[in-house]
Amino acid sequence: MKIASTTLTGNSAHIIGEALQSVVGWVDCCLVIDTGISDETLLVAERVAGAKCVVRRFPWTDDFAAARNFALDAAHELGAAWTITVDTDERIHDNGEDLRAAMRDASEGVLMLYDASRTYAKERCFRLPAGARFEGPTHESFPGYKVGTRTLERATFSELGKSPEALRRKFERDVEVLRKHTRAHPRDPRWFYYLGDSLKNLGKLTDAIDAYEKCAALRGWNEESAWACYRAAECLCELKRFAEAIERCAIGLSRHAGIAELAWLAAFAAFQLQDHAQASYWARLSISHGLFEGCGAQVPRIGFRNPCALYEGPYDVLRFALRELGDTAGADAAEQAYARALEMRTGRR
Repeated sequence: MKIASTTLTGNSAHIIGEALQSVVGWVDCCLVIDTGISDETLLVAERVAGAKCVVRRFPWTDDFAAARNFALDAAHELGAAWTITVDTDERIHDNGEDLRAAMRDASEGVLMLYDASRTYAKERCFRLPAGARFEGPTHESFPGYKVGTRTLERATFSELGKSPEALRRKFERDVEVLRKHTRAHPRDPRWFYYLGDSLKNLGKLTDAIDAYEKCAALRGWNEESAWACYRAAECLCELKRFAEAIERCAIGLSRHAGIAELAWLAAFAAFQLQDHAQASYWARLSISHGLFEGCGAQVPRIGFRNPCALYEGPYDVLRFALRELGDTAGADAAEQAYARALEMRTGRR
């Protein structure tokens, strides 16, 4: 079974080497997609991957989906049965998992990997020929439901950090691209969600709330819709509009009742309003679907997560709320649970 890695790249001579190094030992081919290289990127790739390095050129068109689909097709043309995507600013960590065996034995068309902090999972491994296509000019998505997906438990990927200026340029570019794309695709919730994220990252909270609410109103994938409500509530908390934040969290729970982070954020907002009884109720609701004493492990999720909210976060609110209510014994118990949950989360990471 032949496995190829695929890497989209422009001028990335300073970082592509470590990206390829993270996979070259176990793949059969390192396919590098040249989207407009004018530095020594290809020389570095050839030095790291040696005879495994194969280059294909794709003129950049401001469309990540088009480039990723080209890479999938090119890997298939090379005879690969599977491909793993590793961008120049990413690193694959097997953490003791045999990725070749995972692909060989998979019945699904896509295998997903968690990011290193385990806050979200992303499509990384694709059976070829691909049974679906990437969509979207940025924050491109692959409809894995068409081919079946599974998230691996041990292997992860990590991304290099960007400077504040590089991040600002990225977010401004994404806002421009996504405003145009949402006008062309006004019924697709995904792009409103990522438009909201880009605006939030630029500090444009009111505009971000509007984008998130458009995503939620379109009632697409329930997890996405609920998380859009969560993001809108985060923005409202930053604006100190805590009552509205609680309402958004409640709407989010109506879209997906298993998202514990929504109840946690509602608990935080209620505490800020000094409604300590409601804060304690929301916190307990969050605990019930968390990962420490709740049933969160049985809630299927592949989208974003807030690990703090799934472990110690609700106990953090509960211990203070109960103390304000005069329940010293309950507050002490919540304090102890907070410490244990924090230890469990940091131990997992």
